[in-house]
Amino acid sequence: MQSCHGFLAGLKDASPGTKYKSLVDDHYEWGTCTFKAVFWAFHPCIVEFKNCRPVISIDATHLYGKYKRKLMIAMVTDANNKIYPLTFAVVESESTETWGWFLACIRRYVTSRSKLCVISDRHPGIQVVFKDTNRDFLQTPMTTHRYCLRYVCSNVNSRWNNETLKNLVWRAASATQERKFNATFELIENVNRDAHKYLQDVTNIFECFNGVLKGARSLPITAMVKYTWFKLDTYFDDRRNKSIAQLKLGKRWCKYAFDIFMRNKAKVEHHRVTRLSAQQQSYQVDTPHNLGTAGHGDHTHGVNLLQRTCTCQKWQLYKIPCSHVIAVCIRFRHDAEQYIDQCYSMNALFRSYAPVFSALKDRLSWPDPKETRKVVPNP
Repeated sequence: MQSCHGFLAGLKDASPGTKYKSLVDDHYEWGTCTFKAVFWAFHPCIVEFKNCRPVISIDATHLYGKYKRKLMIAMVTDANNKIYPLTFAVVESESTETWGWFLACIRRYVTSRSKLCVISDRHPGIQVVFKDTNRDFLQTPMTTHRYCLRYVCSNVNSRWNNETLKNLVWRAASATQERKFNATFELIENVNRDAHKYLQDVTNIFECFNGVLKGARSLPITAMVKYTWFKLDTYFDDRRNKSIAQLKLGKRWCKYAFDIFMRNKAKVEHHRVTRLSAQQQSYQVDTPHNLGTAGHGDHTHGVNLLQRTCTCQKWQLYKIPCSHVIAVCIRFRHDAEQYIDQCYSMNALFRSYAPVFSALKDRLSWPDPKETRKVVPNP
């Protein structure tokens, strides 16, 4: 661990915005302490998160080697909906204490953004942490907690071994309208009452990401920190160059958002638009009966361009105009693309990867680490 503290001190010296924190147990013997955990987050990643949606997915995975530890990772998504690691921590095990410490480090060293959404699996330690009202930084409105949909569906399938039930859970959690959610949730109750009861506290969430750094899981801690540094340096450089190339081609929006926009635009041909108020920019949109769509069409929705709302809820949820909004824009000659949220713009993507990982200095010039005692593994 001494070399890890030295390397982290060298990283912080080369990239001053880089953050790290170690957790040790002082009750061992004079001049030494036992390792409990280490947290690190690189400056470019911290800066990039300001340009991302306020959503973090947290997960942990086993490490291989002499000491059976856990690697904790917090992940975020960029403007093109691509996932990258924001922070890391190595801990002895998953527990209320270690998850609470990891989340506290994120809040202290990485982000103070309000209305932050944290997505996780249903580990008991995580659940206890978010229920602890003394941790005000993890309570609303600062933070909300949601569960990973992939984990929930997998867990349902493992418990009840029912593919139909698993698909219904996915459909319910992906619903954007309360009417559709309630109808699907009722079907779940008809299929399996126990599963319905289990799901009553589960909410639609953002997809979690696990195993992004599989190559690091068998490495010693110092080598793992080095691996994450150089891996993310390559990652940033590649995505920075790709975003620059797209900007040179005149691309305005990232592919993820623009593909959704174009799919929505393809649906508007038979939408009927009625203007309710020119001043308030409110409209009614009627969709024809269509057996080829999930909801079979024949619905009425209200659109308000000033408030950026549609009663289908998709515009509010995804921040990308739904077919009803696009139909209004076509009918009254508005630029529908202007209503795509700026978080999906190519400029936002470029800004995310603009920070550069600094070159490390020679190790002889690294500052002395704050922890000068000998850190030994927990026997």
